[in-house]
Amino acid sequence: MADERSVSRPPTTRRSFPPGAEFAGRFRIRSLIGRGSMGTVYEAERLADGTTVALKLSALTGGDARARRRFTREAEAATKIESPHVARALASGEDPASGCAWIAFELARGPTLDVYLREQQELSLETAARLLAELGDALAAAHRAGLVHRDLKPENLRVDERDGAPYLMVLDFGIAKEFQGLEVSATAPGLGTPLWVAPEQSREGYTAAPSADVWAFGLLAFFVLTGRLYWRHAADASSLADLALELLKSPIEPASERARALGVTRALPAGFDAWFARAVNRDPLARFADAGAASEELATVLAGRAERGGPVVERPWVLILVLVGGLIAMGYALARIVRGG
Repeated sequence: MADERSVSRPPTTRRSFPPGAEFAGRFRIRSLIGRGSMGTVYEAERLADGTTVALKLSALTGGDARARRRFTREAEAATKIESPHVARALASGEDPASGCAWIAFELARGPTLDVYLREQQELSLETAARLLAELGDALAAAHRAGLVHRDLKPENLRVDERDGAPYLMVLDFGIAKEFQGLEVSATAPGLGTPLWVAPEQSREGYTAAPSADVWAFGLLAFFVLTGRLYWRHAADASSLADLALELLKSPIEPASERARALGVTRALPAGFDAWFARAVNRDPLARFADAGAASEELATVLAGRAERGGPVVERPWVLILVLVGGLIAMGYALARIVRGG
C-alpha cells in the first residue's frame, strides 16, 4: 500500500469563521472549541430552532477523496451507535461557498478527561467506576454496531456534569472503521495516538477489530484510577524511540506495581491487575473479545471493592479482626450450648 504522504494532492485550506458569522445558511458561529488535523470545531447556533450544536468543519477543501471520506465517515458512524455516551450526529453536508464538509453534533460540554482529572486531583472509587462504566457503554455500543473507534484518548472524552454527577461522552469517530460485513479492510499503519494505540495498529495490513479499543480502554482505566499515564516514557523528556520500545517490547508490569513506581499512594482495586493484564495483552486474541466483555468484568472488579466500602487503601487487618471476632463469638455460643446441655 502506498504511503499516502507521498501522493500529490491539492493544498489543504483551513478557513476560519469569526463569532457571529453564518455558515452554510444554517448555522451562526458562537465560539471556537478547538482545532485538529481533520477539522475545526465551533460552538454554533442552528438557525432553524436556536439549538446549540458542536459544528465540525473539515480542514480539507481540496480534492483528497480519501481524507474527505474519513471526515464524513464520522457522521455515518455516530448515527449507528446507540449510546447516550456518544455525541449524536444531528446533520451533515457541504457548504458550496467555502467548500467545507461539515457535521453538526450534539454539544458535549465539560472539560476533556485529562483536564477533568487534573481539576479533581483524585477521584473517589465510585466516581471512577461511573466514568469507566459510561466509557464501556459507549464502546460496547460501537462494537455492537460493527465499528472500532481506533483513536481513544483523554482528549476525545469529555466529562459533563448532569444531575450533580459526572457524565462522560465519547467524541471523534473520524477514523472509526467497520469490522463487520463487506467493508472490512486492512488499513495503513500510523492511525491513532501512540500513547493509547494498540501495537497491532502500527503494522501494515492491520485489520480493524474491537480488541484495539480494548487495549486503549485498559490504559484509560489505569489513567482514571491513578491519574497517571501507564507508560514510563510518556514524559516529555523521553524520546519517541524510547516510547516506541516500551510500547512494543518492554515487559508490561502489573498495574499495581507500575502505579507504585509512578508515586500513586493508594492501592488499586483487588482484581484490577488481572483485568488490566488481559486488556493490554500484546496478543489481540488474548484480550477481551470486545468492550462489552471488558466493561462487564471491570464493573465486577470495581463493585467488589465498592461493596466493602471504606477507603481505597488495602486494610487486610480489618478482615483479620472480623474473622477473629467471628471465631470468638462462635466459641462463646458453643460454650453456652455445652453448659446448657
